[in-house]
Amino acid sequence: MKILFMTVGTGVGSDEERIRNLAHGLLSSIRSHTPDKMVFFGSEESMKTLEEMKRQYLEEEDKELAGYEFVRIDRIDDFYECYRSMEEKIKEYKDDDILIDYTSGTKTMTTSAAIVAMLYQKKLFLTTGKRGKNGVVIPGTEEAREQNLFAAYDKYLFDKAMEAFNSYRYEDARVYLKHIVELKDKDVYMKIVDAYDHWDKFDHRSALEKLRDVKIDIFNKNKSFLGRLNNERDTMVEEFLIPDLINNASRRMSEGKYDDAVARLYRCIEMIAQYRLKLKYGLNPSRIEWGDLETRLDDISKYEVEKDKDGVIRLALRKSYELLQDLRDDLGGVVEDKELMDLLTRRNSSILAHGVKPVSREDAEKLLGKTKSISGVVINRLDSLLETSRFPRL
Repeated sequence: MKILFMTVGTGVGSDEERIRNLAHGLLSSIRSHTPDKMVFFGSEESMKTLEEMKRQYLEEEDKELAGYEFVRIDRIDDFYECYRSMEEKIKEYKDDDILIDYTSGTKTMTTSAAIVAMLYQKKLFLTTGKRGKNGVVIPGTEEAREQNLFAAYDKYLFDKAMEAFNSYRYEDARVYLKHIVELKDKDVYMKIVDAYDHWDKFDHRSALEKLRDVKIDIFNKNKSFLGRLNNERDTMVEEFLIPDLINNASRRMSEGKYDDAVARLYRCIEMIAQYRLKLKYGLNPSRIEWGDLETRLDDISKYEVEKDKDGVIRLALRKSYELLQDLRDDLGGVVEDKELMDLLTRRNSSILAHGVKPVSREDAEKLLGKTKSISGVVINRLDSLLETSRFPRL
C-alpha cells in the first residue's frame, strides 16, 4: 500500500488566499502521487488548511476526501515531538511504501520530515511551481519534485562504515555498506572489510584471497606481508606470526579488551621460545625426543616429569625458556625477569585463563612492551614487520 506522509502548515500570514493556494498545492501533490492513504502532520491551526483541502477536493472531484489520518503535533517548534510523531508512524506503516511531502509546515516540522526520510530511506518530495506575489506558488503551476537525499545518506553511511572499520567492528561496517544505495567500488570495499575481518581472526589465507585484487596503494604493504606469511616455509612462519600477534594484541588493547590482549601476548611469548628452539637448535617444544636432550644437556633429570610413555617431551612456556637457559641461550634469561614472570602469572589469574580477576590496562601495556623487547632478540627486522602487518586506517 502506498502511504503519503504530508506536513501541513497554514501558509505565511493568515489571509484566506494563502490558505487556498497552499491547500491547492497540497492537493496537487496528492493527485500526483495517488496514494492509498494519507497521513497529515500538523497543529490545531493546520486543520484550517485541511478543511480547505477537503472543500476544494469536493468541489473539483465531486466526492469527499477520504482515506486520511491527521496526527496532531502540539509543539510544532519542538524537534523531538515532530520527529517522534513521524517516526512512530513510519514504524506503524513499516511494511508499506511511504512517500513524504514536506512542502508546508514550520521549519522544525519540515526539517523533521527530511531527517526521517533520510534515516529511513523514504522518498522525499517538495511541491513547487511558478511563484507570484509574495512568493506564493501560482495554482495550476504546481509540480511535485523528488529531493535526492540518498547522496547525503550514502555519505553518512560510508563515513560510519569507515569508522566501524577503523574500530575493528567489521560486521557493523558490512551492514553500513550494504545499506548504501550508490557507491562506486562498493564490492571492493566489501572485500576490504571481509579481508581484515578474516585477518583479525588469523585466517591469513582468506584475507590474502580477498585483498589480492584490490588495487589501492594503501594495502600494498599488507598484501606483501600476507603473501610472504602464506608462502613461508613452516620453519620460518613464526617470524611473521609473532609481529602479527603483537599487532593483534595492540588492536584488542585499543578496544579496552585487555584480557584478550594479554592472552595473545602470552601466546606470542610462548611462540618466541618455540621459534628459537626450532630455528637454532632443531627442537620442537611440542614434541622433543628424549634422546635429543640427552645429546645436548649434561643433566636432563628436571625434564623427566614432562616425558610421556613414548619418551616424548612437550614443553609449555616457562619450561621452554628454562630449556633455552640450560642450552646457554641469551633468551634463557627471560625466566630471570621477575616482572615478566609476575605479569604472566597475572594472566593465568585472568578470566580468560584460570581465574576470575580481569587484567588491567597497565599490566597489558607492560606485557606488550616486554613482548616487543623479547621479540626483537629473535627477529632482526621486527619494526619493519610490525609496520607491514599493521592494519590501515581508512
